[in-house]
Amino acid sequence: MKSDWIRVGVVALGLSFGLTVGQAEDVTKADSVTFKEGRVLYPDHGKQVEATNDLSVATDVLVHTNGVFTVKKGKNRQLREGQTIDAQGMLTSPDGSVVPVVDHLVLKGGRVQLVKDGDASPLSGDFALPDGSRVSPDGSMMGRDGRLRRMLDGQLLKLDGAAIPVTDTVSLKEGKVILYKDGGQVELRRGQFMAMSDGTRVGGDGTVVRPNGTKTTLQEGEILKLPGVISPRR
Repeated sequence: MKSDWIRVGVVALGLSFGLTVGQAEDVTKADSVTFKEGRVLYPDHGKQVEATNDLSVATDVLVHTNGVFTVKKGKNRQLREGQTIDAQGMLTSPDGSVVPVVDHLVLKGGRVQLVKDGDASPLSGDFALPDGSRVSPDGSMMGRDGRLRRMLDGQLLKLDGAAIPVTDTVSLKEGKVILYKDGGQVELRRGQFMAMSDGTRVGGDGTVVRPNGTKTTLQEGEILKLPGVISPRR
């Protein structure tokens, strides 16, 4: 009887991803997935192993062994070489960009973009959030209490209005220091320094100085993740 209940639970999990009963038992829960050289890899007991069946990661993300994934039964998307989806549902690319896989709103260059199934388009009119707040294309937010706020460049919101923590990155690619900050990409020249959102200072020579004074030097191919812009309270 106990084994029957376990089977029912597994099948129910599979059906929540839109699978058939026959497929439901072939889904493995993973902390993260990475697409490398045409293979889907996931961590298992400290090692990266190749997936031999579908993987579920984060919330409502299903990844197939060919690197095709879906979010909440949305359209198929293909992981690209070197991309990783982590347990928070953030997609990290080799260029250092970190974006949510769930549908969301983001402010870039002072304009709001609506991202659905990975495809971004400019917000054409006010977007109504479930709590009665409204987001305008210029990033202004009118709360249900009538208070006006503004999104910050790089700020991320789920379509239910919940804030998504932003991740900035610093990377060294072919000797060049590349930053992803406030939703945009910046390349630092030697002699340049830039302060990140958390107070970390980055130099064009690859020097990274943390707010506590700790100094490190980036290595080729390294991607350093830092807390990004802090969303204002709604």
